[in-house]
Amino acid sequence: MAQITRKKYSKEFKIEAAKLVCEQGFSCVEVARQLNVADQNISRWVIDYEQSRQTECLGERPRSELEAELRRLRAENEELKQQKEILKKATVDSTCQRNTLFNYLFRCFELQCLSRPIV
Repeated sequence: MAQITRKKYSKEFKIEAAKLVCEQGFSCVEVARQLNVADQNISRWVIDYEQSRQTECLGERPRSELEAELRRLRAENEELKQQKEILKKATVDSTCQRNTLFNYLFRCFELQCLSRPIV
């Protein structure tokens, strides 16, 4: 039994065929006959070409690029959450109260008073 092999076309070929329909005004059937390609292929290439032009006009990035940025931002978010937790734990003293400037100054003043000789 003979296998049917599909003909593969380059991306540039598909874009040029779609440009003939979109920009030159030819019909899909005319372009298909000229290039000896099925008209369904030309129709699909035109749809793909128009969608890619719309995303370029809107300034949208390809999906894979957006997914990569999303992964990077999630990792960065997780790292920042961990840093926040570390800082929270560092600001709690042994009495489970948060250190404040007042407590710090009070302790410093208390130490200075104790370090002076009593006459």
